[in-house]
Amino acid sequence: MKKNVVITVRGLQHQAEDDEPVEVISAGTYLRKDDTHYLSYEEADEDGKITKNRIKITPESIEMTKQGGITTQMLFVRGQKQYACYATPFGDLTLGMTTKHIKVTEENMQISAALRYDLEVNGTHMSECELDIEVKECVAG
Repeated sequence: MKKNVVITVRGLQHQAEDDEPVEVISAGTYLRKDDTHYLSYEEADEDGKITKNRIKITPESIEMTKQGGITTQMLFVRGQKQYACYATPFGDLTLGMTTKHIKVTEENMQISAALRYDLEVNGTHMSECELDIEVKECVAG
């Protein structure tokens, strides 16, 4: 059964000059099947263009799909390097993601996922990245 949730996605890219933090907080939906968590939410860019986001979380992998202003399907598998096309209105990029760490925890009607990976853009190492996802069930009150 789908549940209404609040999804918080915090990202941090460690780059040579400085760190680039990003945070998105959005209402969305959550569904669990066996050991797999499915999240869905929308976000708007500066121009108001909507991107639909889907996240699939397992104990060994995180898959992120974006459709809209940005289109991509990124797969993070513990200990593996994966590639993705990242399509933007300004052109396409080839991303390489080497996953170093995935940890999923569940407690008190909350799910958290921590992802650590190295990011390459068009074959050049860009940054070490951290991505933290929190899912909290909406409770009427």
